Amino acid sequence: MHHVEYQGSYITLLTEKEILNPYSVLKKTFNEFSSPTHIQDELFEILTLAIRRNYWMTYDSPLVIYKKYKKLLRLFEAGWLIEKIRPDLSLSEKFSIPYTNIKIKTRERERIITNSDPISNAYQALVSIYSSDPLYSLRSDLFNLLFEGLMPTCVNYSCEFDDYMAKAVQQMNILISTLLIIDRHEQRNVLSPRDVEILTKERDKFIARDTLYDYDVDLYHVFRYSKKEDLITAILISKEILNTNNFWKLHGNPANILYYYHDLLFILDGYWGHYQNILEDGKDINTKWKYPKDKKQELYSMGYKWIKRPWKYLHDQFEKKSVQEWRSMLELCLEDVFSNRQIGYRVDRNNNEVLDFIRELLYLDELNAYEPKIY
Repeated sequence: MHHVEYQGSYITLLTEKEILNPYSVLKKTFNEFSSPTHIQDELFEILTLAIRRNYWMTYDSPLVIYKKYKKLLRLFEAGWLIEKIRPDLSLSEKFSIPYTNIKIKTRERERIITNSDPISNAYQALVSIYSSDPLYSLRSDLFNLLFEGLMPTCVNYSCEFDDYMAKAVQQMNILISTLLIIDRHEQRNVLSPRDVEILTKERDKFIARDTLYDYDVDLYHVFRYSKKEDLITAILISKEILNTNNFWKLHGNPANILYYYHDLLFILDGYWGHYQNILEDGKDINTKWKYPKDKKQELYSMGYKWIKRPWKYLHDQFEKKSVQEWRSMLELCLEDVFSNRQIGYRVDRNNNEVLDFIRELLYLDELNAYEPKIY
């Protein structure tokens, strides 16, 4: 996720309902299993993919792997929310170390001192993990493993399997078993008014976000990481894939699709923000843009009727569907592209709609020099 600024933790995959009850995510994840082994195995599958060249090809499709990644990240997001409301004061006092007993660490990460109470140990581990490995760090490390495992060739990229990455995976492994213990302990517990207040604030923050991620650059640097031609090619290849059965049986490097789809999301979020600025500035969305005569003929020959009033085009598109709906369509399109299945007309029509919209946003970027300056 090359546009993302990794300095803040926030929710990306959970629904509003799940944010208000993160224990429901644990229940859904662990419901079929009496031990954390199965979920831990999925973590180590992603690690194996990153280490073993082209091992992703042994799976039915890249979508199988991508869903494992999303399941793990959803679990880690739920754990991050739970750490905000647990442990309560009485339990915190049990494993709080008095000042006189504080020892100077000799290593970056010390082994957690345990006691005889499993739930105290679990919550102690939960606090320790999210203190040393914030959610944004877990997300970044897990994504890097996935990306490396899907064999990128679009960038000079190398996932370093150093001491840091080994410890990061071990922390994720411990976190999974910790969350299973917490899930079993909390099954009959009811959220307190304080819990509800804290989780409601997180839900409200999620709703208030203008973009899915915090980005390190704005829309003016849209082609900082990828060329426009490469993004258009990725859109065209996606349409070809959606019309083909078992595409990934004969083609490689699905990481490139993952990379370019992050660019497409960045463009979608960027123009949503630009549209919000237009509204805040009180600009007339029906304003006609003026082009040089030769440029106008060139633009009209492209067949885009909206070039006379691009602001109105943005308005109409975001009135027709919210930015959340467009994001969801793009994510579902990515899953379809990864699925190794030829997609039926109804679903493919939705995929074409979002891909065509973003392609037109790429074209709109060429027209920025002619955007009216209204003060």
